[in-house]
Amino acid sequence: MAETRVSDLPRRGFSVVSHRLRMGLKRVWVNSGQLVQIPIAATAAYAFCVYVLDHPYPFLAAVASAVGIGPVVDRRLRRALEIGIGATFGVLVGEILVNLYGSGIWQLALTLIIGLVIGTILNSGGIFITQIAVQSVYVVVVPASATTMPFPRTLDALTGSVCAILLALLIPRDARKVPRRLAADMLEEVDAVLRMMKRALRDADVTMAGRALERARETQDIIDSWGSSLRISREAAKINARARRHAAEVTRLSRAHTFSDRAMRTMRVIARRVVGVTELGVGKPVIADYVGSLADGAKKLEIALRRGTDRSLAEAALSEAAGTLDPRAKSDWDIHDESMVLLLRTVAVDLLQAAGLTRAEAQSRLPPLAEDADDDGGPVVE
Repeated sequence: MAETRVSDLPRRGFSVVSHRLRMGLKRVWVNSGQLVQIPIAATAAYAFCVYVLDHPYPFLAAVASAVGIGPVVDRRLRRALEIGIGATFGVLVGEILVNLYGSGIWQLALTLIIGLVIGTILNSGGIFITQIAVQSVYVVVVPASATTMPFPRTLDALTGSVCAILLALLIPRDARKVPRRLAADMLEEVDAVLRMMKRALRDADVTMAGRALERARETQDIIDSWGSSLRISREAAKINARARRHAAEVTRLSRAHTFSDRAMRTMRVIARRVVGVTELGVGKPVIADYVGSLADGAKKLEIALRRGTDRSLAEAALSEAAGTLDPRAKSDWDIHDESMVLLLRTVAVDLLQAAGLTRAEAQSRLPPLAEDADDDGGPVVE
């Protein structure tokens, strides 16, 4: 047994690396707009300070613009303002204090304390406070270049911040775009895990069962990113007139996020049971077909979420799959088989609710049980 596990290490390592690479490339694609904006804003701010303000080394202009934009799409206008103002104010505080008592070790400590206190008084945001502290320390530690203008580094930071804010204002953001893409990515993972479990159950494939469990466990980053993007989109829908018209779809995507998360949590439990079942070397073709039907419905829901189209096809496919989930369909099933089907019923209800049905409507798609048991009473928590 130990030799088998050791021999599986290269395969498992390759599986983890390939999954991480695939997720990383998706993040690059999702954040490509921001990644392009950062060098544009930083270069523009730096060039303005060099050629217009005649500053020889406007390092803080490029830094303030890059930090204000940020590498991910969640950093938009409000965060650009918070980071930009914090950076500019931090540089100003540092320059004032340097002009008052110079630079040195004790001056560094005193400047940092004063910067943190002032930042905390002005704003409770951690990013704002950190920017004031970091930039004020930079001003004390790094000597200023010779220039005839007062507070040159404050002007550099202000220029970079303005560039970041202008880009946030000029480049519109569709409040639905990122949540849609992350929603589709999550349902793609749901579909993939279900199909892997189907193959494992049909062929009693222990290796495939282990891969399904590993992949199910690695979906939390997508769920977290999806939730973060939805928070930003809901905020944008409240303060931005252009984004407000998308509020209804953002609400639907928020509902899909909640129930997709629940479905995946239950699927992790099922995947662990599939590993145990396949280790016995006995195939479960009927349950494998149940799992495959749910995968087909999840695939249709993925397509609908990615395109922002009607989810009726997904609802129909998931309803059809749910209608087959009878834990007493086979007389030779034991309690383990029945409990797995009961868990699949929970997944079906969650996916149907992600497709837009109410809880009562989703449960009505299931075949009735002989006993009045609330087997779909909520997500299974690991």
